[in-house]
Amino acid sequence: MVFTVSVIIPSYNCLVYLPKAVESILQQDRNDVEIIIVNDNSTDETAQYLDALSLQEACVKVITTSGLGASGARNMAIEQAEGTYIAFLDADDYWYPEKLTMQLALHKANPSVAMSFTNYDHVNEQYQYIVDCFGYWNQFTAVKTASHYINQPLALVLAHNVVGTSTVMVKASVFKTVGLFDVDMSYCEDWQLWLKICEHFEVAVLTKSYTGYLMRSDSITQTDNKRLQHLACIEHIIADYKQRDVGLSKRTFALADAKLKEGYADYYRTQKKFMSALCYEGYAFLLNPQMRRIKNGLGDIKKVILNPSV
Repeated sequence: MVFTVSVIIPSYNCLVYLPKAVESILQQDRNDVEIIIVNDNSTDETAQYLDALSLQEACVKVITTSGLGASGARNMAIEQAEGTYIAFLDADDYWYPEKLTMQLALHKANPSVAMSFTNYDHVNEQYQYIVDCFGYWNQFTAVKTASHYINQPLALVLAHNVVGTSTVMVKASVFKTVGLFDVDMSYCEDWQLWLKICEHFEVAVLTKSYTGYLMRSDSITQTDNKRLQHLACIEHIIADYKQRDVGLSKRTFALADAKLKEGYADYYRTQKKFMSALCYEGYAFLLNPQMRRIKNGLGDIKKVILNPSV
């Protein structure tokens, strides 16, 4: 069978969420899709579920590995994928109906586009809507069309980092040029790869939400130490682009640094170090004034006044 899209799902002990992710693909109303699920050393009953699923659904291919990590698992699946396009879906996320159809239509209408992504909704563990990504960060509020060709995609993705991995679709041939996910990176390896693609190829976006992104309390980036490491990886990537001559403006780096500083402010806020949070929030505001940064800063000032020791 000829597959148009290969959907790649790395999974480690995600049986609670994985069936919803898989079902959201099966409900896409397409019969030219293969689903490659990498069971990366799960110790729950994922293996039994996948055994039954692969017998029931001919489009499902299961790969079993021993602790490769998400990047290594995705890389192995990419190398075995047969689709013209590669789409990514995390095991605890899910797609809305017509996601693939609309994204493939975008690529068909714009053959030069090598990568596309979509808006997505943050949902809680009861799958209740919290906020959509683009609505919160406001990068596409002025865009009135459902699909949008991005001028200077590297600048936008570096400055704002609004690409959700579970929304991405890439031409399979692209990986021959940019390579695969960097398995030596603990965090941000997906963002780094999207940036590489943006350096070499054209990119487009669907401004409507087609993905639900689950905000899990036990997410890998939620613990304090891991959040700090994640921010350090972002800082490293920004610094790398500052050292390279890729034609990015000072404004692009100011926006990227502002979002990074806001991330540090959020981190120190969770540590109840409100003076540090205020300093980072103020720095972010100077780089890119936003009303929410004023509100956050005022909240930090109030906390410092009430408790000067922090």
